[in-house]
Amino acid sequence: MITLFFKGIAVILVPFLVRFLYRGYVHRKAVRSLKAQGLPVLPHSLLLGHLPIFARFSQSHPPDIHIYTFHTWLVEERETYFPDHEFLPPVIYLDIWPVIEPLAMVTDPVAASQFTIAKNEPKVEVIKTFISPLKSGLDLLTSEGHVWKTWRSRFNPGFSQRNLTALVPEIIEEVSVFVDWLKQGAAQGDDGWGPVFQLQEMAIDLTFDVIGRVALDMRLHSQSDPSDRNLRSILADQIRLMDMFQNVGQGRFMGRWPWHDMAIARNNRKMHDILFPQIQSKLQCDSEVSLRRATILDLALKHVDTDGAAGAMREQPTKEFIERVIANLKAFLLGGHDTTAATICFMTKLLQDHPDCLEKLRAEHDAVLGPDPAQAASALIASPHLLHSLRYTMGVIKEALRLYPLVATIRKSYPGYCLTGADSTVQYPMQGFGMWASATLIQRHPKYWPRPNDFLPERWTAAEGDPLYPATPNTWLPFSQGPRNCIGMELAYTKLKLVSVLTARTLEIEEA
Repeated sequence: MITLFFKGIAVILVPFLVRFLYRGYVHRKAVRSLKAQGLPVLPHSLLLGHLPIFARFSQSHPPDIHIYTFHTWLVEERETYFPDHEFLPPVIYLDIWPVIEPLAMVTDPVAASQFTIAKNEPKVEVIKTFISPLKSGLDLLTSEGHVWKTWRSRFNPGFSQRNLTALVPEIIEEVSVFVDWLKQGAAQGDDGWGPVFQLQEMAIDLTFDVIGRVALDMRLHSQSDPSDRNLRSILADQIRLMDMFQNVGQGRFMGRWPWHDMAIARNNRKMHDILFPQIQSKLQCDSEVSLRRATILDLALKHVDTDGAAGAMREQPTKEFIERVIANLKAFLLGGHDTTAATICFMTKLLQDHPDCLEKLRAEHDAVLGPDPAQAASALIASPHLLHSLRYTMGVIKEALRLYPLVATIRKSYPGYCLTGADSTVQYPMQGFGMWASATLIQRHPKYWPRPNDFLPERWTAAEGDPLYPATPNTWLPFSQGPRNCIGMELAYTKLKLVSVLTARTLEIEEA
């Protein structure tokens, strides 16, 4: 009986092991063949690939370090790994299987534009696998082709600068709650500093409330009522479960277990029960009434036929249609809160470290919005277009995003696909590698950015011909680039400007 049991286990495990070893051999051999062609390749082990290099990086950094730090670390280690190159090569092949499928880290803007702009290649499967528990593959992040184009065009109006300018009063209402919380934490008078707190947690609450307001016209109360964080709590738990996908490098050979999948389904039902009534109420409202305050959801439903009287030119609110709307709303809630919150923290840190920039920022706010900071909110509610006059403020935002980009795009390759860097005819084969645009290296590349590691908001107000003027295209990509750039870019700008306007002249914030 025991012998039969172990034979059964062997029958199951041997094919898995053979397939595992074969995949490793294919990946390792692919990198070896690139090296044989004379292409620049990091020191490569036939057994371990580039895992030893990542191990060396990990030994000198905290375990929760952002992956982009590895990119800047490679710049510091260039003489060790690429001694014959003035800069890092346009493409750096990374073979860290089985932690993740092989990647090609693209450090050159011309090469990156070839798979994001010239050819809008689809995203790699690992991204879709990670996102799928939240949205079931029905959202803008994971859809492709005609479906993606249709839904992107449907949601674009809601995220337009014009529409978000009209929603500035609603956004100010949420940002004002954030500012009140900061003021409550500040020391009163000149007695010193208030208690230490985590700015990121408060900023996440703020940005979550803002996306709920502009997308759904819902007061989510993440900031004002911690006991009423229903939607945010469900989303946070879903993100925790999403992170439990199969990852051999972290010792997760099986990924999620069945009870995790049950929890994912339960969370999706809960979010559906919260979001569906919002959609249903919009569908039942008179279109002209609902469009007086055009939220993202309002404009997405603008051309839906709710009574069958408009003919075939308007889409029916079918079950699939509703599910796609809900999937995208969840995508906006996911993508719209954490990244902007982190940028608020980086802006605060950079302005603390550069008091001269903070003074210029305050001077611009005085000039555009009047010398009394207490009147800034009412001035913007009366004239929201004044936000577009804050050129230096925008420079602060863009420079923070240049130094600290937070997201990346990884696209699929196919047989015969090659990339070519700027001022070079060398072709870098991409077959078998996910094409990963390194925003942090492109945005700090000394070839394209004078004083690349310095915080200089003046870059973004400089006139053409000025040495600081960012003249080379496609070198700034914190929201990615091309047709699949981040749909929430203008919303992020609006939130960051308003936070800056309502805090910079009234509060001093320093890191503990």
